[in-house]
Amino acid sequence: MGQIFEKLLPAFLEVAIFAMFYLIQVNVYFFYLYIGATPLVFLFASVHFKDVRGAIYRVLLNNDLVILATAMFLWLFIFAATHNGPIYVIETAYYPVFLEEFNFRFLIITFLRRKYSLGQSIVIQGVLYAIFYSSFLLFYPTGYPGAFFELFIIDNFSMAIVYGLLYYLRKNFYIAATLHLSLYLISVFLPASLGWFPQITTPV
Repeated sequence: MGQIFEKLLPAFLEVAIFAMFYLIQVNVYFFYLYIGATPLVFLFASVHFKDVRGAIYRVLLNNDLVILATAMFLWLFIFAATHNGPIYVIETAYYPVFLEEFNFRFLIITFLRRKYSLGQSIVIQGVLYAIFYSSFLLFYPTGYPGAFFELFIIDNFSMAIVYGLLYYLRKNFYIAATLHLSLYLISVFLPASLGWFPQITTPV
C-alpha cells in the first residue's frame, strides 16, 4: 500500500497545484494560496523524492543563471526608465515564470522521466501546460471568441514545447525562464492597436 501511495504521490502534488491555480478564477484569495503554497510543494518534492533531490543541484547551480540575472537587470532598467514600475518585473519573475518553469520544465519532467523518455516527457508537459492554462477558457469562454479559443491552446502548448526543448538542450530552466520572462514583459509595450492578437499569442 505504501509503495502504491509513493508512486501516486507526484500526481497528487500536481493535482493540488493545478487545483489551486484553477481556483484563482473563483476567488482572489486562492491566488495568494497558489503563490504561497506552491513553493512549499516544491520544497517537499525536492526533499522527499530522491530523483528530484539528485537533480536539483545540477539544475539550480548552473552558469546559465547569469543569463537570467542579466535579463532581469535589463528589464528592471527598462521598466524603471519607462515609468512602468520595476516591481512588476520582480513579481513576474516569481509568478508566472519561476513557479511555472520549476514545476513544468523541472519537476513534472523529472516525474515523467520515471516512465517516459525525455522527448516524450517534454511533449506530455506541453499538454499539461495547455490544460493548466485552459482555466481561462473554462471560466471565461466568451473572452476568447472564434479562432482565438484554439489559438490560445495552441500557443500555450507550442511555447511549453519550446521551453521544454530549451530545458533539454541546457539541462536547466534558466534559458527557458529568460525567454518566458521576456515574452511576458514585452507584452506591456505592445500597442493597443493590435487588439486581441497580443492577448492570445503572447505566451502566458
